Amino acid sequence: MRCLLAAVVAVLLISGIPITVARTASAQGDSATQLEVTKVTPSVVSGAPGEVTISGRITNTTGDTINGIEARVQRGYPTQSVPAAQDALRGNAATVNETSFRPLIDTLAPGQQAPFELRVPVNGPDSLELTEPGVFPLLVNVNGQPGDGGRARIGEAHFLLPSLAPPAKPAQPTPFAMLLPIVDYPRMQQEGTPGQRAVLADDALAGSLTPGGRLYDLVQSVVDNAGAGSPLGNGLCFAIDPDLVATVQAMSRGYQVRQADGGMRDGTGSASAQLWLNKLREATEGRCVLALPYADSDVVALDHADLPDLIKGSLDGASLVQQVLGVEPRRSVLWPIEGALDESTARKLADFGINTMLMEPSAMSTESLAPSRLYENGPVGVPVDPLLSEALDPMHGSPLETTAMSPDGNGAAAVQNTLGALAFRATAGAQGGATSVLAPPRRWNLSGEDLRALLDGMRGLTEAGYLRPAGLPETTGQAEQSESALPVAGLDYPQENAAEEIPQPVLDQLAEQNYKVGDLYRSSEKDPAADLEPAALTTPLRNGLLRGASSAWRENPPAARHWVRVATDTLNGVLARVRLDEFAGKITLTASNAPIPMTVTNDLPVTVSVRLRIPATAGIETRDLGVIRVPAQGRRHFRLETEVHRAGQFTVDMDVTTEAGTELGPAKRIQLQSYTYDPFTVGLTAIASALLVILSGRRILRRLRGRRDRLAAANGSGATSVPPPSASETTNPGMTPVVPGSTTESDRGSN
Repeated sequence: MRCLLAAVVAVLLISGIPITVARTASAQGDSATQLEVTKVTPSVVSGAPGEVTISGRITNTTGDTINGIEARVQRGYPTQSVPAAQDALRGNAATVNETSFRPLIDTLAPGQQAPFELRVPVNGPDSLELTEPGVFPLLVNVNGQPGDGGRARIGEAHFLLPSLAPPAKPAQPTPFAMLLPIVDYPRMQQEGTPGQRAVLADDALAGSLTPGGRLYDLVQSVVDNAGAGSPLGNGLCFAIDPDLVATVQAMSRGYQVRQADGGMRDGTGSASAQLWLNKLREATEGRCVLALPYADSDVVALDHADLPDLIKGSLDGASLVQQVLGVEPRRSVLWPIEGALDESTARKLADFGINTMLMEPSAMSTESLAPSRLYENGPVGVPVDPLLSEALDPMHGSPLETTAMSPDGNGAAAVQNTLGALAFRATAGAQGGATSVLAPPRRWNLSGEDLRALLDGMRGLTEAGYLRPAGLPETTGQAEQSESALPVAGLDYPQENAAEEIPQPVLDQLAEQNYKVGDLYRSSEKDPAADLEPAALTTPLRNGLLRGASSAWRENPPAARHWVRVATDTLNGVLARVRLDEFAGKITLTASNAPIPMTVTNDLPVTVSVRLRIPATAGIETRDLGVIRVPAQGRRHFRLETEVHRAGQFTVDMDVTTEAGTELGPAKRIQLQSYTYDPFTVGLTAIASALLVILSGRRILRRLRGRRDRLAAANGSGATSVPPPSASETTNPGMTPVVPGSTTESDRGSN
């Protein structure tokens, strides 16, 4: 574990991420403590004499008791450039002033955690000596004696401290805007329908919506510290995931949670969901609101998979946000994942009405914070401030930048660094009047206390004349610059971003299911009785697929694949509600063209046009019935015309599909029994029967004629005298005389 922690710290330092975890103790070579700064008071030094109080906690991560823990504060030069400010954020600033060590804790047992408070004068003896305005890097250096070893540095923490003393207000305040991301992870497996509650994968969101939870505190802090009428509110813009709003709304109506064994239990967060929605409505009223793509889906990955209809569909979430919150989102503005797009995606987004995109300057091949065009006559890119992004997000620039909750735990250092970076932008780092846009991490994990401290610090800088809440730069109407004067920056989509996208095999599965959703939509029409548009049926199915392309699953293909599978199961369940009814027993056909009775049932609330698909079966032919319209929540009975070519048993497989061939309900197997023959066989049998009758009649006729001839001969000899025998008859001793009316052997042979 110790080696792992050291490796993680090393990676964070290499990535340029400010951390509050203690470094390795020089004498021991092992991680000694975990040091966290939880509060700095004041967060901005205003010039009045006094002291800075640094509060926090320290945890002994070794197996030895640490004795004589003490700390001092070391100060660096005020930052004068962006590179210097970045070095300060990364803990690389040189020390030019240090106070004496002050005792903190006598002993700290293994695994023990203890709070501390360190007070340092602003000026005077043994102080920070803040005699000029600026943004100063501070280092809290903690020493102690672990076990039997010598004294060593056992922990340290870095942050920025802005100082406005002595007063030296800039000529013009720096305009700023801060995004407030309202984003979580996809959780809704099945949306609610009339008579059926929504199903969530887990109930973790309920805790986040409860007072003290992440999402509740984020919204409540804005209501408390930048409520209606607050000038600070002009600089805030909510970036809301429509999927989160849809999920919370479904929770407020009652929902179920799927268990590990597949069973269901009732969710516990309905009341919290309703409370949070009310808070969000209050916080967003009259404010700037952006709707993220549905489920914060990766529009670049969708473009690479050639799914423009899903890109367009992902932007429809703005209507849901408006419907639920009662506020009109800025539909023409998009904040893409990690502030990066390629030109192909940017052009498609422009076709769908997006004319402003919040971009990382590195993805626009520029270092300026001023808006510029992404390509000739293209949409406008508004750069987010990379310095502020690094200050706000300890994971900025790492693979976890989009997917992880950040900061992970204590956010006091991030707040302090952000206030320092803002003060730097208002003084030495000013960008010629360009708006500094603060873009927090997507899944911002700042506590309510830390966010209130950030908002209070921003208000203080505003009241002191350093900052001006300005909102996002406008690119239409009264723009900051004439549209014709905007430079063309170009787009540079980072390779590391491409490597983090949802992988192509997952997108292929998503595309296959998306075709079925579209085919169902094209095969459906509104039923006057049900009064439901087909889009109301298919949009939730499409949204389910978009959850599989969420930013939450970047570099996590198994999770993306799982959510595509969840959406597929839901889609299959909907398609199966249009089906062929079961037919019990065996169908007997009494004629060669006897019809087969069939019934198609449609349990969907829209009329669906279907076709019957029957594979070729030897001995029987069926007539194509064409397109069959089945009414919503109704049935359609029909008789399938057949032509049977032989008697016997038949097994016929059939199913019902859309006109384009998408399978709806499951296939059915029907058993047929035929006692009839086809016309050729019947004709052949008739001919054979006729021949048999003719031959039999001919034989009977011959017999009748022979008998008649014999009778005639017998009658003729009775009317005349019998002639005398000839000489041959009298001389042949073997000849038997013929008696009239007797039967001879020749007669028997003819019979």
